[in-house]
Amino acid sequence: MKVYSYNRITKEFENEGEAFVEPLGGTALCPAHATFIKPEQPKEGHVRVFKDESWIEVIDHRGPVYDIESGVERPWKELGPLPPNMTLKVPKPYDRWNEEKNEWVGHEAHMKKQFEYESSYEFKRMNAYPPILEQLDALYWDKINGTNNWVDSITKVKEKHPKPENKNEKV
Repeated sequence: MKVYSYNRITKEFENEGEAFVEPLGGTALCPAHATFIKPEQPKEGHVRVFKDESWIEVIDHRGPVYDIESGVERPWKELGPLPPNMTLKVPKPYDRWNEEKNEWVGHEAHMKKQFEYESSYEFKRMNAYPPILEQLDALYWDKINGTNNWVDSITKVKEKHPKPENKNEKV
């Protein structure tokens, strides 16, 4: 006779096996944390749990979940529905939880700002200038040699990435 074992803590189905037979009476013995009742196959994302002498289907969200207040990933180890402050939806950087939409939003606005900043003359200049130690070294040698190498290199960057005519305008 078949027996169906379940976890002693979570009560979820673990495996199927053969019952022990009593040597004197010949009746099947059911071990602890097992039943003779066969569980049905659970739906995707669910498990079968033995409760009140029958199998019930319980949702299984174990694994990474995300706190909707902070966006921080947390390990989830319990069976059943998630609390209202947790979600399975993965946030992107700079996202915030939107209650009405029931989803993460916000990274689009940040990405637009990032693109605008990286397109600005300030960003382009900042990344085109030589490192400060090289500039100081160029100034030193310009003073020693009477040259204008530092001024020439800075002028090239300023010409390549000019300030916009309108101070509010971004290039």
